[in-house]
Amino acid sequence: MLPGHESEPIPFDGRLLVTTVGKIRGTVGLARLDSEAFVDAVLGRIPPNPPNHSRIVELNERGELPDDPSELEAGANRCAVA
Repeated sequence: MLPGHESEPIPFDGRLLVTTVGKIRGTVGLARLDSEAFVDAVLGRIPPNPPNHSRIVELNERGELPDDPSELEAGANRCAVA
């Protein structure tokens, strides 16, 4: 099993980070849940949309950028659900 997103930077030494599903199930509680419980647990951890979410969706749908794209960086990062 290869890793996905991580909330903290991990130094890369050139070696792949890998493990087995069995080891993941032994150390990560979410991996021991059945499908329905897993989905409920993950969805329950997603924070509310950041204040700029609707604006980003609107711009994406129109294919536009604001004059100052850095304004879109304000708000929570939801890449990783911890």
